[in-house]
Amino acid sequence: MAIINLGDIADVNKSYYSSKGKAIYSDFSTFAQGKAIAKSNAIGFVRDFSDLSHCSSGPLVASATSRSGRGGEITVCEYGIGNGNFALVFLDEVKKKDASLYARTSYHLFDISEKMIADAEKNLACHKNCSFTKFDAASELPSQPFDYCRINELLSDLPAEIYARKSNSVPTSNIFVQKFLSRIDEGRQIPFSFAAEKFLLALCRCGRRNFRVDVFDYGFYTADDIFPMPRAEWNSLVARKYGEQITVDLNFLQLSSALLSEGFSVKVERQKEYAQRELGMPLVLDDSGGSLDYVPKKKDDGVEEDDGFYRLHVQG
Repeated sequence: MAIINLGDIADVNKSYYSSKGKAIYSDFSTFAQGKAIAKSNAIGFVRDFSDLSHCSSGPLVASATSRSGRGGEITVCEYGIGNGNFALVFLDEVKKKDASLYARTSYHLFDISEKMIADAEKNLACHKNCSFTKFDAASELPSQPFDYCRINELLSDLPAEIYARKSNSVPTSNIFVQKFLSRIDEGRQIPFSFAAEKFLLALCRCGRRNFRVDVFDYGFYTADDIFPMPRAEWNSLVARKYGEQITVDLNFLQLSSALLSEGFSVKVERQKEYAQRELGMPLVLDDSGGSLDYVPKKKDDGVEEDDGFYRLHVQG
């Protein structure tokens, strides 16, 4: 039986993010510094929450006023905000596309790092509808009611445990883990983030009628993500360090199963496919500028490997 206990991940990452602030971007690249995902979010947000959204032929039938229950105010939350760039691109785009919706939007930003919050406050000074709160997603549960929530590359930094089956034995009484590992080859280590699951379930319980949640992170969801990689290589990559930070691949199957069991509507898809659909163009991963982003694909870009990032979308 192989168990890797990552119980100290909360303390390690709390110290890392609290002390470094925006200097983290010298240790790793993130899509939060790009624009494609934030712009895609803005397109969907305007479509779902504008004054005219209830007149569309889509699945939504409630107006923005009845959706929020607060006289038309729309509450947006973001957890793990970094330097605020992810929010800045989103709010700029919403303001440009629908000034009326922007005027009714209040944006609540949560982060464990006081340094990050200070940087984000400066970065978002042009948007007066923002509020900032220190929040530790590894030890606290969300309580802010919301209509739309955005989370980018946060859940993979929360405490996780890694299990592997050996001699048809699984070292846990958790039924979901047992069933999951029964389909996996012996010795292949699979991460389970119970902290991320607990956080997401608590978050969705705070959602107002017809709420939306978009989670963006790296991890695995299909057999094609797991089995093509040799076991030793897979095991060496599921948990790793960038600088002094510990990060673990997110088990999207675990999270979607937990959310479905609570009656929420869940969709998981490749992050790039989501961005391509919303932006209406083929895209390719670009990491040339010190951050990650999707840019328009040229005819000579050739074949690109999957980047391992997913979008988990939840509806109340």
